[in-house]
Amino acid sequence: MKKSIFTAIIFISALVSAPITHSLELFNDGESALDFKGNLSVYYIKSGETAEINDGFSRYTFDMTHQLKNNWQALGLLEWGVQISRTGDQVFVTNNGLTSTGPTTDTTWLRLGYVGFEHETYGRFTLGKQWGVSYDVGGVTDWFEIFGAEGQGTYNFGTDGGFSGTGRAEQAIQYKVNYQDFSFGAQYLVSDDVVRTGDTPGEEDGFGVKFNDSYGLSVIYKAPYEIGLGLAYNKAKISLISDIDKELKDYSQSAKADDELITAHITYRPYGSLGLHVAAVFTDMTNHEINDVGQVMNKASGIELFSAYRFDNDISLILGYNSLKDDSNGLIGSDGTFHQKYFILSAKYHWDEDFYFYIESKIDDSTLVEQDSNLAENATGIGMMFVF
Repeated sequence: MKKSIFTAIIFISALVSAPITHSLELFNDGESALDFKGNLSVYYIKSGETAEINDGFSRYTFDMTHQLKNNWQALGLLEWGVQISRTGDQVFVTNNGLTSTGPTTDTTWLRLGYVGFEHETYGRFTLGKQWGVSYDVGGVTDWFEIFGAEGQGTYNFGTDGGFSGTGRAEQAIQYKVNYQDFSFGAQYLVSDDVVRTGDTPGEEDGFGVKFNDSYGLSVIYKAPYEIGLGLAYNKAKISLISDIDKELKDYSQSAKADDELITAHITYRPYGSLGLHVAAVFTDMTNHEINDVGQVMNKASGIELFSAYRFDNDISLILGYNSLKDDSNGLIGSDGTFHQKYFILSAKYHWDEDFYFYIESKIDDSTLVEQDSNLAENATGIGMMFVF
């Protein structure tokens, strides 16, 4: 058994270091297929007096399909995140690199894992940990290399969005189907998890959120002139928690509440196209996000913009904007002070379609509850990405 595990580790390590492009077909007998793909990214980041070498959301994926009767197809996917460079998490970047419970202490962790079946006409049914249907709408701006993903509501409460169902949804049941120029998605998520969101100032204990079941719906329309329109709704049952201990072993619940996210997008041309590509996401949130000190915002709104121009000389210039504004009334939780907003300036050089260099800067103009936090510092990162 130990020998088999050791052999598998060596095999995977060899694949990760091999100079392959796109996905690597490991097996295909005409009926069953197994592909291997992923990316590796590392960057240097400087923010204020702090500099780090950090991981750029590296991952590897096994994608499996099997042909069934009557034009049905079985499918399965396993994806692991890989932490190449360990840091003390001193520079605040984004929630995109988090596991379901926060920064991982492991070198490898499961990002996605599901199984299901699909038909070209009747749609796709899957079970497991998978991208939420609201991410099909909000994820159109999730193309930044280092920063971003603050205003779209995907990675809420400092997690990967797994418990609410808006990100990499845990224990999710999904159905998706295409009809002409429309795509529809429906999701139900089974959840019973607690997440610590912050400390009470001056006390050992803090507060958090207990998640219960949720559901989501989405619709996307491919409009004329290469324009895309999308709308999604996600609702989770939560309980706001006070007096939660450091190890999440004991807590007292307060009033139950609804965690709601409404997401809309508009896009122009597909991402990666030569010339201009634009995507904008607008969100309305109820008890869905926290401010910089971990207090739940009972009302918030978000805007995220991603615009890119790809030149013929393999250079891309990118301009982005992120805004997450606390619209709370101050009666419960946060007081409406928090407004995280910043611009993103970026450039890429595509040495090849599967290997590129990038530089990305954040120009921050946020208003925080904790004014001495490094959350609102300007920062610049330089890195490289290998896609296989």
